[in-house]
Amino acid sequence: MKKFFFFILFISTTLLQAQLPWKIRLGNKTVLQTSGEDQAKNIIRLTIKQIGAGNKLILSYKIPADEKDWIRELHFDDTTGSGIIESPELTQVKKSKTEVCYSVSNKKLKEILSRHRKILIYFTSIPSDPEKAAIVRVRPVHICTLILR
Repeated sequence: MKKFFFFILFISTTLLQAQLPWKIRLGNKTVLQTSGEDQAKNIIRLTIKQIGAGNKLILSYKIPADEKDWIRELHFDDTTGSGIIESPELTQVKKSKTEVCYSVSNKKLKEILSRHRKILIYFTSIPSDPEKAAIVRVRPVHICTLILR
């Protein structure tokens, strides 16, 4: 029975991670709104002019009602998988019971896009309960890819 419970928990966790709704804005303009993982489709092409002064990149997601106590982290990677930025380095601009928003300043965004040209943004999530976290397979879920034109 325990094995069955853990199997169901594992499957549901994997499915829920892939369905988390994300919204990505550059300044006041929404550049991507997605609820699924699709590396071929979730691509944002930017120019240095679009990033411009005052345009922050804002990543926000809605917290599912049954996952309020989960720990989520964002990861910005280059094409080799080397970490560029992680959640503690991002500015959390909003956290409520239903939504979390992170922002990256235009200066930081220009810097990393100029250096790497292509950035893959992922998130990981695990339950805050250590017993549940021990049985969950942590898999990076692709949110989007930023490409400098």
